[in-house]
Amino acid sequence: MIKNIIFKITLIVFLLGTVISCLDYEDLRENPNEPNSVPPSLIFTTLAPEVTGSFSGTYEKMQYHLWIATDNVYAPNFNDDFDGEFDYSTLRNIIQLTKEAEAADAPAYAIVGKFLKARMFVEMTRRMGDIPLSEAGLGADKPQPKYDSQKSVYIQCLDWLDEANSELGTFIAASPGENIEGDPFFNGDLKQWQKLINAYTLRVLLSLSKKENDADVNVKGRFANIVNNPDTYPLLAGLQDNAQLTYRNEDGFRQPYNPDEAVRRDAVVYASTYIDLLKGKEDPRLMKVADPTKDALEANPVEAEVRADYDSYAGADISAAATENSAKKLDGDFSFPNFDKYWNYVGQPGIFMSYWEQELHIAEGAHRGWAAVDAKTHYDNGVAASMEFYSVDEAEISTYLTAKQPYITGAAGLTRILEQKYLAFAENSDHESFFTTRRTGVPTFLFSSEHNSITKYPVRWTYPSSEDLDNKNNYRAALRAQFGAEVDDRDQIMWLLKN
Repeated sequence: MIKNIIFKITLIVFLLGTVISCLDYEDLRENPNEPNSVPPSLIFTTLAPEVTGSFSGTYEKMQYHLWIATDNVYAPNFNDDFDGEFDYSTLRNIIQLTKEAEAADAPAYAIVGKFLKARMFVEMTRRMGDIPLSEAGLGADKPQPKYDSQKSVYIQCLDWLDEANSELGTFIAASPGENIEGDPFFNGDLKQWQKLINAYTLRVLLSLSKKENDADVNVKGRFANIVNNPDTYPLLAGLQDNAQLTYRNEDGFRQPYNPDEAVRRDAVVYASTYIDLLKGKEDPRLMKVADPTKDALEANPVEAEVRADYDSYAGADISAAATENSAKKLDGDFSFPNFDKYWNYVGQPGIFMSYWEQELHIAEGAHRGWAAVDAKTHYDNGVAASMEFYSVDEAEISTYLTAKQPYITGAAGLTRILEQKYLAFAENSDHESFFTTRRTGVPTFLFSSEHNSITKYPVRWTYPSSEDLDNKNNYRAALRAQFGAEVDDRDQIMWLLKN
């Protein structure tokens, strides 16, 4: 229902723009009986970042779970869903948002629109590489926009994010208490949006870790400026600041993994990539997210003992043959998502961005020497917040951080931070886990050329196939500039990923 509403609103905005563009001067004269504007709040609702619910295909790609349907035995195809697209419809709506904000004398929408615009271009460039930016959205003036280098796209997006923070801070100071409408996360609280913008900027900066010494991008300087100046760059302060959607038992607001989708209960099991990492660290989150295997429960009549034993849990090897995993599932060898926690209409909130992500980003940046802040403090904050999200007992959190997985220095310490990111991203935050692993190689994913047809993930999305028809010269020039040949391949290394 939510998606249907958003689609209809988007369609209204699109049709409004389409109708206006097709009319001549006489037709454009005002008709008092026809609306000729859209409230910025309506457009803003369509543009707010979406969340991806738990146990979707997105998270199977990151090897958190595996879909094993008894009547449809197949191994996951890790080559799927790597076809890119240019989201020009969103760009047109952002441009329209700015116009309507000016017309309604509601500048806050236009300021937040800078964040939305930066995020839109970041999402495209981190998937595909060089993309049109400076000439994008100009319509008939530039029907074949040139491609901007990925480096210049990132610099421009970081500048927009910085401007959004500065302008929003000024606006809040001049108009304290003023909110915006159509906000799915924070009930219109602009202070919360300012925190989110800065947390998101840290996400972008960490994604640029391979470019930390590029003076033009100034990754380390930008990072230090944010974390060292909390008055100017406020950040998320706790779980209460998460950008998330809480599901509820109403039509259109239920989590996707629910009793109305009965096939999911029998088909979704956890993957060993995720479960084995939890078990190896004796991580109490395991007991919160998973149920013991059927075999373990049948072997011991004392259920409490079974649930407290890390060996009672097991995940499916995502690289194994589909028939093998199907047989093992039927034999009771795998752990399913925790029944009490997930098999209902509410489950866990859908996360766009979290406090634990922010804190682990700061820990990673500090560990890399980007700023003189205490990496341990932020590591502890991030891990503890993730555990609190799963209602882990405070004493268990303390033991975990002091005895099991404390912050450590050096290369092993960086790996530990990245492993904690993987665990914290489980079934939330859309593709962030994938992009972190693509950048760092942590954790090690499982593949099989025999069963999955590949031995690694693609590292980029291909450009839209229509580009070779609609924007051929610029498209092919971008391929040559990036990869030395007019070949649009998923294994080509973009600027972002080059050391």
